Amino acid sequence: MARRGGPTRLLTGNPLGGMLRDLDRRSRSTTRRSGTSRPADTEREPREGRVTPLPPHPGPPVAARPRTAVAIAVTGEDGRARWTYPVPFTRPPVLTALPVDPAPEDEQRTATVALEEVTPTHAVVRVWRTRARRGSGVSSPAGDGVTVHLAAYEADA
Repeated sequence: MARRGGPTRLLTGNPLGGMLRDLDRRSRSTTRRSGTSRPADTEREPREGRVTPLPPHPGPPVAARPRTAVAIAVTGEDGRARWTYPVPFTRPPVLTALPVDPAPEDEQRTATVALEEVTPTHAVVRVWRTRARRGSGVSSPAGDGVTVHLAAYEADA
């Protein structure tokens, strides 16, 4: 139940008090609402002067959508994989690379990937196998046959 002289009234000149006062006013309703709501009549013809809603917009035009390219690469002997994009980008893209661990049962070693070169036409990644060691870790190139999932996204201006 609302009461007169609430805390919002004491905050004269304070913008927060004004906002609270307006919210309090808006929360009170002069009309009663029943507990049940009726579904809208969808089969009735629109009356004159009403605006019929348009179907949902399919999204931005194809030319406005950012271009993406995806690929799966396999590393060579030195742990590197080179990917040439199907269509060159206008500038170097944003690139993500995820290695597939060649030995998931080995809990002592982890596969990581490093981006070595990213240009508008190609990317070079290298996969490393790391092993925890007391005091410092040891890493070495993963070797050949490691699968890397790659995705390139056109960067915004």
